[in-house]
Amino acid sequence: MSGEDRMEVYNINPNIRYAREHNNFKGVPYISKCYDCRVFYVCHGSGYVEANGKKYNFSDNYIMFFPPQTEYVFEVDYSENISVQVFNFDLTDKYFHSKKHLGTPQKEEFEEEKIPLYELPEEFSHIIIREDFFKINDLLGECIENFIVKSKYYKEIASAVLKKCLLMLLIEENSLRKNNKLIISVLEYIGKNYADASLSNKSVAAHFNYHPYYLNKLMKDFTGKTMHQYIIYYRIRMAKDMLLTTDYDINTIAWKAGFNSPSYFINMFHRHSGRTPYEYRKANVFY
Repeated sequence: MSGEDRMEVYNINPNIRYAREHNNFKGVPYISKCYDCRVFYVCHGSGYVEANGKKYNFSDNYIMFFPPQTEYVFEVDYSENISVQVFNFDLTDKYFHSKKHLGTPQKEEFEEEKIPLYELPEEFSHIIIREDFFKINDLLGECIENFIVKSKYYKEIASAVLKKCLLMLLIEENSLRKNNKLIISVLEYIGKNYADASLSNKSVAAHFNYHPYYLNKLMKDFTGKTMHQYIIYYRIRMAKDMLLTTDYDINTIAWKAGFNSPSYFINMFHRHSGRTPYEYRKANVFY
């Protein structure tokens, strides 16, 4: 895009060029490149899309936003009946009275002069993909229905509904980024305080002023481990390092790694490593 000031999010007013639900979605066997913005909402099915060289797996209730000039190719699971809602649109009403569908050429046949001329908002200048975004399924269906039926003010109504969906997606994106920063801070805090035997989900949550249940859920989403599981995992990791790099006895390592007692340490170490601390040290230290 070129030649104009960058649009702010509050100014977006989508001009929908195409809106359909494909109940037997097959994708295409070649790399496509889009002229306008795209949204793909997976109602049902699974597979992956490769977009701008990066591979993303998808399944039910995934939503994908592609800005103009995104190069992509879909690979779907043909054992399923794939249902995908597809939207082609501009984020500006500059071309609102144009009903022309710009199509989706192969990468090699892309014509730059066909790109709608306006500056995207920064927030929508990159690919956005989110899972479990079922909250907008009905809204997107309403948008498609208005676009197909073409009753009075259908374009304006469909545009307003799609704008709401895009803003909901942006709120989710911003929330995820905020949560990622929070969990990174939590991981750093655990790294600095793992030796404190009182460290727990409750104490960590209190330090960051969040409810333990909420912080635990974010932790599980981000790391695949609950807060308790991650603290144990980190302590075992530090204990392994001490077993291999120091002459500390097992009792000392247990206390330094934040375990309440040597017996608990030995039990947890064996559960996670399949060996006792002594066996681990003997197998990995060469004299």
